[in-house]
Amino acid sequence: MTDMRAPLDSDALMTRVAGTRWRSIRVVEDTGSTNADLVALSGAGDSTGSVLIAEHQSAGRGRHSRSWTSPPRSQVALSVAAAADTSDQPSALGWLPLLTGLAVVEAIEAVSDLTPELKWPNDVLLPGDGGSRKVAGILAELTHGPAGPVVVIGIGINVSLSQDELPVPTATSLSLAGAEVDRADLAAALLIALSRRLDQWPADLGTVAGDYRAASATLGHRVRVQLPIGDEIVGVATAIDSTGRVVVDVAGGEHVAVAAGDVTHLRLAD
Repeated sequence: MTDMRAPLDSDALMTRVAGTRWRSIRVVEDTGSTNADLVALSGAGDSTGSVLIAEHQSAGRGRHSRSWTSPPRSQVALSVAAAADTSDQPSALGWLPLLTGLAVVEAIEAVSDLTPELKWPNDVLLPGDGGSRKVAGILAELTHGPAGPVVVIGIGINVSLSQDELPVPTATSLSLAGAEVDRADLAAALLIALSRRLDQWPADLGTVAGDYRAASATLGHRVRVQLPIGDEIVGVATAIDSTGRVVVDVAGGEHVAVAAGDVTHLRLAD
């Protein structure tokens, strides 16, 4: 039987991701937020290629400053730093969270028989009899270091959480979905997949976009989008445009391109 809460080893992981863009991996037992730690590191020096993994986060953050906590060693919780100079193609920044979600899907598929889906922009879902539930979340933050813009991408994948340990009722974990996953295997698969996707960005966004659309559970779905300003729109998600925005067809034939918002997948009767 796999010990799903066995500790992670930075040296062993570094060996497994040799040949990728990652220059260093550090595993800490506990921190407030891996993203906050790497953002601070980026401001003090060259952090590109750095990976920070926490066995436990006491102040993990999701989108819109939502908190996210879980028992120690029940997740793969990490942040990475990558150069983000898009002076020639600024619209490419919108694809960073999306391609990260795609890498998470690929990593889970590599270590299990599960078939995750993507809810725009970057929630990773596992479909089930009671509907799809969130198994992973992503937070990308742009900062600046001595060498230029840096993106810090935080990822949290629920591995062995029980039903009672889930922070919200709409979440799930790999173990609850029936997958017994070694966290080291998952972390290595994630870092390899993310390195490959970042290598495609921003020069080969056509490939990234095509693969993202193929994994999307949002496209073709009737959705409600809560916009940051408080308004909401309801319609059918029909496209992901060239900048990573979701396009929603609303009543009257209007096509609304949304760059930021919370998406809810609706049943036809909703």
